[in-house]
Amino acid sequence: MAIWPFRRAAADIDAERLLTAVTAASRKAAFFGAGKVADTLEGRFELMTLNASLALIRLQADDGAGPLAQAFTDQLFAQFDAGLREEGIGDTAVPKRMHKLAGAFYGRLEAYAAALGAGDQEALAAAVARNVLPAAETHRFAAALAAYALRAAERQAGLPIAALFSDDGWPQLG
Repeated sequence: MAIWPFRRAAADIDAERLLTAVTAASRKAAFFGAGKVADTLEGRFELMTLNASLALIRLQADDGAGPLAQAFTDQLFAQFDAGLREEGIGDTAVPKRMHKLAGAFYGRLEAYAAALGAGDQEALAAAVARNVLPAAETHRFAAALAAYALRAAERQAGLPIAALFSDDGWPQLG
């Protein structure tokens, strides 16, 4: 017999599965290396933001996915918080850093959603270059990341939301 009489909400369970899939998609080795995204806390944040944005854009297209989108966002930011703490950021500094991360995340989400909604690969590449890549390495890999994001958004738009919980919803980089 269970000690705790309450069940987790389906949205929380699905959000956990979605966060696991977004994390796996963001950690693919093809994203990292020379001339690509730096394998740093900031680089990993940027790839998580790009892929989480793709997931949230897909969820926003479905009227019934509001609870899942909220649960996913809550768990994503809890993961960001845990990552800061693992990096040794002190308890008093975490809220300030989380506020900055939230502002960065939502700014990027808005820029990516606008470019993806317009199907504008150049605007998307510019946003990716501005946010994800060091200034010296922006042009070539920014275009590859923009093409990846467009492919992912197109693929995800044609799939049920449950496909985002697996590799089926996340294309390879190139």
